[in-house]
Amino acid sequence: MTQLPQQPEVIGKYRVIRELGRGATSAVYLAEDSFNSRNVAIKLMFPEMLKDKEDGALYKSMFLNEASLAGKIIHPHIVTIFDAVVEDEVSYIVMEYVEGGTLEKYCKPGNRLENQVVAEIIFKCVRALAFANMEGLIHRDIKPGNILHKHGSDIKVADFGAALSKVSDRTQVAAVGSPLYMAPEIITGAKATVQSDIYALGMVMYMLLAGRPPFEATNAASLAYQIVNHEPEPPSRYCEGITAAIEDIVKQAMAKEVAHRYASWEAFGKDLAALWQGEQTPQQTKGEVSDTEQFSFLKTLAFFRGFPENELWEVLKISKWRSFVAGTVLIKEGDVGDSFFILASGSVKVMRGKRLLNVLGSGDCFGEMSYLAKRDGPRSATISTATDCVVMKVRAQDLSSATYNCRLLFDRKFLETLVERLETANQQLAVT
Repeated sequence: MTQLPQQPEVIGKYRVIRELGRGATSAVYLAEDSFNSRNVAIKLMFPEMLKDKEDGALYKSMFLNEASLAGKIIHPHIVTIFDAVVEDEVSYIVMEYVEGGTLEKYCKPGNRLENQVVAEIIFKCVRALAFANMEGLIHRDIKPGNILHKHGSDIKVADFGAALSKVSDRTQVAAVGSPLYMAPEIITGAKATVQSDIYALGMVMYMLLAGRPPFEATNAASLAYQIVNHEPEPPSRYCEGITAAIEDIVKQAMAKEVAHRYASWEAFGKDLAALWQGEQTPQQTKGEVSDTEQFSFLKTLAFFRGFPENELWEVLKISKWRSFVAGTVLIKEGDVGDSFFILASGSVKVMRGKRLLNVLGSGDCFGEMSYLAKRDGPRSATISTATDCVVMKVRAQDLSSATYNCRLLFDRKFLETLVERLETANQQLAVT
């Protein structure tokens, strides 16, 4: 392995704190970005590797590939690239620092994550890779080591150095990827597609569930033969508690025939979201709503129609979700509060004293006047669940600290809601 003579004190304008790790072609350092008051991770290429006679062109192409994404792919589950410098003497990429390491440590017996967490992680990977694909990218090197894990199910997909771009005019490198995660058609000479990325993520899901790889071989040729010709044992053979629904998802993602594999990231994500419906629901704390459920709700609610994906994930970050049984009081008339609510499912009754004012359904908001008035005030009505409900709660101060685009989208929706309610009230007055 190539060694640097010593840890640099600075890389460009960034002060190096410590080394995070290194590979055959580069070292990664934790550094301080004093201008933006944040820590960053810097991938510093070994200069001699870019000049290598045999593989230098490959390494340079992959480095330029990743560097070209600086500031272009912004998603909460993709590592953000802030800056890149490509020069003869020094080449480095400055990216978001994600504390916690990769998913590799959870692919071993005795250190597995809960099945619910695995399903959540894969769902977030699906959404991230779907977003990247909309930008014309196929990752081509999806593996546990390229998925950074912060905590719980919070992850970020990293290392787009091998990515194939549909919009780039640069020559793309062909022979890339990690052998264990290569789809059968790639091994037999086909070009990378969305389906080959889906296969790789299915393999990651298998590893996280089973705590071991589905194929074991002593050399690359044997591994390639098994990937192309052997069906893996189901993950449940190695670990208990894996439902048939989860195994069916892994099986379809890892189907050897492309025609039998998920046709799109949307189809993959839809089956993952369905795990939280009916009897196949992964075990979770009563009353809590999973991130997958939350995101799936948002995608279907009229209130959030027109919210881009990044803003939807921001909504999840600033909101709290709970499920409630029928007859639960959510807001009491006269109480003071600064939160507003959006009904994800079910219906609620709006009462003033003993008078029924309205019945609200899925996608409706209530309590928003506290936010619009910019002050705490007494609630003008009592709102209770008429059926079992899933409710999203947002504190006014949390929305106030959200990005400008997110606040603007909420303000527009609140304005539309007020106009609709005024029109309804006027129609009722006209009738009476």
